[in-house]
Amino acid sequence: MAAVAAPVKAPMLRTIPIVPHLKPGAMSESRPYVAAEKIQADIGFPATLVANWHDAAIAKLGELLGRERSLRVFLDACVHCGACTDKCHYFQGTQDPLNMPVARQDLMRSVYRRHFTLAGRIFPKLVGARDLTRELLDQWYSYYHQCSECRRCSVFCPYGIDTAEITMAGREILDSIGYGQKYSNEIIGKVHRIGNNLGLPGPALANTLEGLEEDVLADTGVAVRYPLNVKGAEVLVVTPSAAGVTTTTKPGG
Repeated sequence: MAAVAAPVKAPMLRTIPIVPHLKPGAMSESRPYVAAEKIQADIGFPATLVANWHDAAIAKLGELLGRERSLRVFLDACVHCGACTDKCHYFQGTQDPLNMPVARQDLMRSVYRRHFTLAGRIFPKLVGARDLTRELLDQWYSYYHQCSECRRCSVFCPYGIDTAEITMAGREILDSIGYGQKYSNEIIGKVHRIGNNLGLPGPALANTLEGLEEDVLADTGVAVRYPLNVKGAEVLVVTPSAAGVTTTTKPGG
């Protein structure tokens, strides 16, 4: 019995959106505050930018390439097709070309090619390879902290390149050489030093739990206890993140 070909209908041509005007350097000065020396030191990072930051950054990149095979694949696979460009809300909002996911990747890719590929060592200009300068390091700090790691660009990438992983690698390298970001590192320090991301001391945390008990009683009529640091607790209760509280309670009370 002869097979019948399914009817093929070509999709309608769609209007190509207008390419936004580029504003080179529009966000070059937008960067988070650098973490204070104490914040850095408290979580095991260098207090300030190390003197040998160049060699230390290259060594850390080499470590990450050895540890995360996917990172090397992502740095090698890009063909600069531009499919990711208009998917990034940061590029759409700022029109800064370095906020294109592909261009943000190239901030690291160019250094990778210079130090970790044969062509980049021999013919750097031919393959877009360059050394890590202080100006480029500052661009890493600025643009890798403008990426929200939403991975929207990765969904549309025909090669599945995960821009977020490259962003995370860039931030890890920056932290390791003493060029950390205040907001994130301060929160991490609070978790290690105090036990919660808001830095709530014990009395404030206990007061918060008492308030939650009162709210639950008023709303439901059920007297629920949220004990703090009580041995034998078997149920973990995680309240909404806005409350900044994680506690435990016994079943049935």
